[in-house]
Amino acid sequence: MKRKIISVLLSAVMMTALLAGCGGQSGSSSSGSAAPAASAAASEAPAGSSEKAASEVAEAAAASTEAAGEAASTGAESTEAAPDAGSGEAIVIGTTYIVDTIDPTNSGDPWSLTADGISETLFKQNEKGELVSHLAEGIEKKDDKTWILTLKPDMKFSDGSAVDAAAVADCINDIMANNEMATASAGVIKATAGDDVTVELATERTTTVMASVLCEWTNVVYKKADDGSFVFTGPFMLKNLNPGVQMDLTPNPYYDENASKRPDVTLMAFADGATMQQAFSAGEIDMAFTVTPETAIALEGEGHTVKNMDAGYQYFTIVNMAKDPLSDLKVRQAINLALNREDTITALKGGRVATGFFAQYYDFAGEVEEKTDEEEAKKLLKDAGYEDSDGDGLVDKDGKNLTLKLTTYPSRPDLSILMQLAADELNSIGIDVSTEVVDNIDEVLGKGEFDLAFYAQHTAPTGEPGYALNQFFRTGEGKNNVGYSNKEVDALLDEMGTLEAGSERNELAKQVQAHVAEDLPVIFLVDPQWNIAVSEKLQNYQPYCGDYYVVNDQLGL
Repeated sequence: MKRKIISVLLSAVMMTALLAGCGGQSGSSSSGSAAPAASAAASEAPAGSSEKAASEVAEAAAASTEAAGEAASTGAESTEAAPDAGSGEAIVIGTTYIVDTIDPTNSGDPWSLTADGISETLFKQNEKGELVSHLAEGIEKKDDKTWILTLKPDMKFSDGSAVDAAAVADCINDIMANNEMATASAGVIKATAGDDVTVELATERTTTVMASVLCEWTNVVYKKADDGSFVFTGPFMLKNLNPGVQMDLTPNPYYDENASKRPDVTLMAFADGATMQQAFSAGEIDMAFTVTPETAIALEGEGHTVKNMDAGYQYFTIVNMAKDPLSDLKVRQAINLALNREDTITALKGGRVATGFFAQYYDFAGEVEEKTDEEEAKKLLKDAGYEDSDGDGLVDKDGKNLTLKLTTYPSRPDLSILMQLAADELNSIGIDVSTEVVDNIDEVLGKGEFDLAFYAQHTAPTGEPGYALNQFFRTGEGKNNVGYSNKEVDALLDEMGTLEAGSERNELAKQVQAHVAEDLPVIFLVDPQWNIAVSEKLQNYQPYCGDYYVVNDQLGL
């Protein structure tokens, strides 16, 4: 299918890739990762590009996609004749990120593979926020650090081979050895196969919510094929991959009885919201995930359907307290007081002021009351030794201006708005500010090459608070990139691990968030809402759990 706008987009992507190379990924969380951020390779085509030239480039891009897909696809042979799968015209989804690799142990990639319908975790959230499983009958506690997982019989990988206890145990042990993000909640988990459907799980730390741990985005089910590639269990499987640009999916014929009813799916990365809007308006994509409030209003004005949802994500600023001047609590407090969150909500045309590290519909959401006080912020800077000694409007200490670099990434356009507003607000209290947008935010965070990083993450993708709190705030854990360490926080997290889900555990989660609000390794900003534009054929599509299940088993049915 020759699609003019998409052809132009691919032309721009290919040209930029030739000039600058591929962009990296960021965290989510599902970067995540947080969830991973998009490559900024794509740009708008120059005015006057001819349709014939765009079509020729599209054909070249298609050839590139097919070649890349051959290199990235599973390559595994089916162990039996596959049932029929695939029905109807393909669904085309515009998104902000396409993976560069198909590696379920590579940092945030497993989040993206699940969001795109290729992989699954052993447990997942349904539309009601309940934990369910396509692969497991259930899980039972044997003792404080031992659990027995029972698999459903006759489940299959997308190549037709059995999802049995040996395969699941190998998978869990491989994740624990190769993805540091997987050990936040319960430490290292050792899996041992019993019979064909039972797996014993021994945890390094006590947990009472093992089903939630197995729902964490790192813990997808896969096996390695003989050629070293990976085979998964999701409702779709990879057909072709053009890294960072386009992904083509086809239904997994072994998933369930609806496999033959599912259509093929194509996901395309747009680094430019205006280009995505143009493609959607022209009918060239069936879903735009996500669109800005301004775009949502424009599309609704054209008669299109736009669905709104509480994202579950939180927008916050990671503060590099491992380096001066942000090692000084007074400076961090001044920054926090300078930020006007109500103005941010107005600029975003939706959302709420954050009250902690979780969306406010959760029982364990924080109860922090943020305020703005520019004069108090200036006083705190003065107490920290920063004053405007030369009348240039910037505060300094020992002859050096207080200078901060603000950093974010392109796949969450809202974050750039937050960053620019913050730059103005910090400048108003005398801080010299620069800003940057990077392709691979997790790499920047890992190297400590930032002062303030504006970040987005779904902080409760498993429906409970322990995962994100451990990742970001436990001493030495994977997303604690700023050297934050608080013995009281670590003790609260340890105690949370011994408690069943409920009011007592929720209260401890709130206490952790209160400590974070005092110490400020992160600054809480916005509890956002998102907009998703859908075509007529996807009127019944209902997004949930942020972007964790964009391509789900109900898509196209």
